[in-house]
Amino acid sequence: MKLLFSSLAAGLFFITTTAFGQVQQLSVKDSIKTFYAQLFEELKGNYLHTKKVDWEGIESYIMKEAAKSATLEESLEYSVKLFDTIQGDHLLLFSEKNWYASTLGKPITAEQFNQSLADAYNNNKPFEAKVIEEHYGYVLIPGMLLKDATREELDEAAQKIYDAIVEIDKSNHIKGWIIDLRLNIGGNSNVMLTGLYHLLGNSTTHLVLDVDKNVKTLTSLNEGIMYKNHKETIAVKPNVKPRPVVPVALISGILTNSAGEFVILGFRGRKNTVVIGEESHGSTTANDLYDMPFGIKAAITESYGTDRSAKFTKTIIPDVEVVKETNFEDLLKDKNIIEAMKFIDAQ
Repeated sequence: MKLLFSSLAAGLFFITTTAFGQVQQLSVKDSIKTFYAQLFEELKGNYLHTKKVDWEGIESYIMKEAAKSATLEESLEYSVKLFDTIQGDHLLLFSEKNWYASTLGKPITAEQFNQSLADAYNNNKPFEAKVIEEHYGYVLIPGMLLKDATREELDEAAQKIYDAIVEIDKSNHIKGWIIDLRLNIGGNSNVMLTGLYHLLGNSTTHLVLDVDKNVKTLTSLNEGIMYKNHKETIAVKPNVKPRPVVPVALISGILTNSAGEFVILGFRGRKNTVVIGEESHGSTTANDLYDMPFGIKAAITESYGTDRSAKFTKTIIPDVEVVKETNFEDLLKDKNIIEAMKFIDAQ
């Protein structure tokens, strides 16, 4: 078995409200032309490395080849060639029928998995919050992409995470928290980070940098509200005082990618915090979703993502390395969890 990150998108949880197929009266060729014209417009204007691309040459080639397709959906296969050609290893398209991503992502082989990790991923293990050994809070946050969600739905998703954590914290004597991101292959990082407000408190979570590595956006939490610069994006309604210095151990793995990595960036620099596990997959560039014709979405890489120090790293290197020791069936036999509990006890 050989996987590429592009194949990981199948494990994302999607919430979508648009309908692909309110397609039009246009001919197939006109539909393809309409779609790719807007895709190129958005890429030229927003792609992080747009100035390095020979847009005239690649646009002419892709438009010509895509026009030979029998259907619009078939033509979307050419977006993969496009993304690879412009070195867009974090670029994706989502239609109602499929998703299309660059093949340049780091390959993941069967030898890198143990059976428990493979089973949990293949079975789409869901969000979970519980107590381990009476005194350790455990939160599993898998990949989650709310593709067409309203602001209300984004807030509700963040509130679900927040409420699960607070309910455990109020009902138990919790010494510290374990945040498991081994199945988090991407999605809406701001929802995840806002949901974790009880453990982050009022703080800067992360920064995004432009192509010259200058800070262009500061993302922060204040009283349960996430702001990008000064613009409110997502919010939870806090009902207890946050615990921004309680010990937290984050678990990273070979599948931890994109939004999963941004969650770790949001905690990096926080007191009493450690990262345990394996080096992350490596998509710490920041994407934004764009509405395209015919219900298609484009995730376009616009910037570099960093922790509050503004130092960019392609991957997340754990503070404590644990390799192929996952045991989701019995967490007390999972070496990552064992190391996390040791860290919490030592604080």
